[in-house]
Amino acid sequence: MDLEALLLLNDGVILARDHRPLRRRLSRWADRGLLVRVLRGIYVAAGTQHDHRTLVRVVARAYPDAIFTGRTAAWLNGWSDVVPRKITAMHRGRSIRSGRIRLSHGTLSDEVWHERHGLRFLTPAMAALDLVPELGGKLVDDLLRTDRTGGVLTQLHRALASSPGRAGNVVRRILLERSRSNPWSEAERHLHDLLDAAGITGWSANDPVVEDGQRFHPDVVFRAARLILEVDGFAFHSGREVFERDRRRQNTLVINGWQVLRLTWRMLTEDPDGVIALIRRALVSRAPSL
Repeated sequence: MDLEALLLLNDGVILARDHRPLRRRLSRWADRGLLVRVLRGIYVAAGTQHDHRTLVRVVARAYPDAIFTGRTAAWLNGWSDVVPRKITAMHRGRSIRSGRIRLSHGTLSDEVWHERHGLRFLTPAMAALDLVPELGGKLVDDLLRTDRTGGVLTQLHRALASSPGRAGNVVRRILLERSRSNPWSEAERHLHDLLDAAGITGWSANDPVVEDGQRFHPDVVFRAARLILEVDGFAFHSGREVFERDRRRQNTLVINGWQVLRLTWRMLTEDPDGVIALIRRALVSRAPSL
């Protein structure tokens, strides 16, 4: 069997233990630079040894009990922008560090991982929590934003409870407590903190508002005052299409009697007192219409 056929047969990952009669040939191919050994007895085609897709297959083939964690789990769950720099996983065997592969020893509760296409990896809730020390609330906010059943926050709390005593859990717990107000971005989370600290009540976050048959999810809404707060910022909204959509949405809300205040990340972080004063003034000005 030639090398090309062997790679095709093995989905690009060749385990020497599965091809004992070919061991010497595998070594020769590696010596000639046609194959690269990424782990002991495991070869991939030259040029693919740094590709995270290939390395995921390497770990899955070599260690079938491995459960992918961290950025690797996030990527496998569909967060395509969270590309793993290192392939991280947990398994029952010894810890391994080789190139971009990091395997740690340990076990995980069955409820915090799932299996797809022969790969085991953390559930979206557990993956989001796993990365809180590195990425903050980004993935948690993504889950809340796409929650269609209202069960994501419960899943997140269960995932946290399944790994007590873990490093970083204090930060994770604080973030989940703040998430009870349903922020969909770091900027919204910061705004909620300001509102709570100022003792301003009567608001909800990303609560649907329907006008002219259109459904909107304002960042913060004071229904009684018909006041909406929107947080803008390059890090959270960008692109011409989004800009145009936001303006059309605001026009619809305004002509239906809503006041819309647009806040920026810089306002929230550099002039929080000014933001609170602006919101209080708007609430007072809307009071006669209550």
